[in-house]
Amino acid sequence: MFNWLFFIAVAFALLDWYAAWKENRYLLVVAKPLTIIFMMLWSLQVSGWEGAMLFFGLGLLFSLGGDIALLFPARWFLPGLVSFLVAHIMFIIGFSQQMPPLSMFSAGIAIIIGLTGARILKVVRAGIAKMPGSKLLMPASVVYGMALAIMLLSAMLTFFNDQWSIAASLCAAIGGSLFFISDTTLSYDRFVKKLKHGRFWVHVTYHLGLFGILSGALLRYVIL
Repeated sequence: MFNWLFFIAVAFALLDWYAAWKENRYLLVVAKPLTIIFMMLWSLQVSGWEGAMLFFGLGLLFSLGGDIALLFPARWFLPGLVSFLVAHIMFIIGFSQQMPPLSMFSAGIAIIIGLTGARILKVVRAGIAKMPGSKLLMPASVVYGMALAIMLLSAMLTFFNDQWSIAASLCAAIGGSLFFISDTTLSYDRFVKKLKHGRFWVHVTYHLGLFGILSGALLRYVIL
């Protein structure tokens, strides 16, 4: 499963993290998109993007679009947000091919994620309200926050689906959690309070999140 394309993606991710730590914009412009491009090539070579893997491949494609948008000035933030929104929808569809039965434990996880997401959104929205262009960003942030929470929930619910192995579910859940943390950190850093090395932490959790999501999907739909 982990071929040479995977290791090239890892190498570019490490280069991107270095660039983010050093705030080297020129290196970021190269390393960040190439990390996702080689993730796409890795997953395409291993799975052919057949069946449910098509949705994870499209999720990567729209993540790449969001990455590119965020490399540009602030006015590109909203198009980037929309691109990542579509990416989350693709991941949700990929995780939800076979829905597990509702149980007390899965309902509890849904409630915890919902309450956590609502709390985070409340803090972020207060920061957005102080910024120009908040009339567009405010509803967009709500829709995006809901999609992000549902993506995390759909990854967590794989634990209750007997068609997912423990290893696949663990990768998916960790990946979804890290992607959630990445987006939360990005929102806090951009709209509430600047964090020291905020870009670095956003990129690390984002890339690890995608590696986790992809690994889980490949273990479920390809390795079996």
